[in-house]
Amino acid sequence: MKNATTFSGILIFMFLLICACERDNGKIGGEPISTRLKGTWNLERIETPTRSLSGSQIGYSEVLKSYHEVDDEVERVFRNDTLHAKHIWTRVPGTISKVKTMTVSITYRGSGLKRLYKIIEKVGELTRLEATDYLPELGGAADSVKFYYKQVR
Repeated sequence: MKNATTFSGILIFMFLLICACERDNGKIGGEPISTRLKGTWNLERIETPTRSLSGSQIGYSEVLKSYHEVDDEVERVFRNDTLHAKHIWTRVPGTISKVKTMTVSITYRGSGLKRLYKIIEKVGELTRLEATDYLPELGGAADSVKFYYKQVR
């Protein structure tokens, strides 16, 4: 009888422990981490499986501007100071954010593209982003090219 009571107590404790764990809802302090993507970002380097390119090796300068416009979240990509692409975040499905890994997955309206961002924050430094290329949402092969951006103040 004592063993059954102990076992029941352990089961109840484990159930409460599991249920008490907070789910990763993609928010810190009630604010979605996707808001940390807002701002202006300079491309610093590109890494492929075979090489790393930075500065003039890339062949162009790139600025990513992410902001709220009317009713949408918008990304504009400028290459050599000329608008190269405009991407609008979809609302359905919305962004998928994970605080534990500081990653945000975004699907873009009308293009069938998606992109994964990893937010890198260090005290006393400007925020950095690691991003995949813009990939097809369906049927896209795994991406092995990474783009590294630094926030502009």
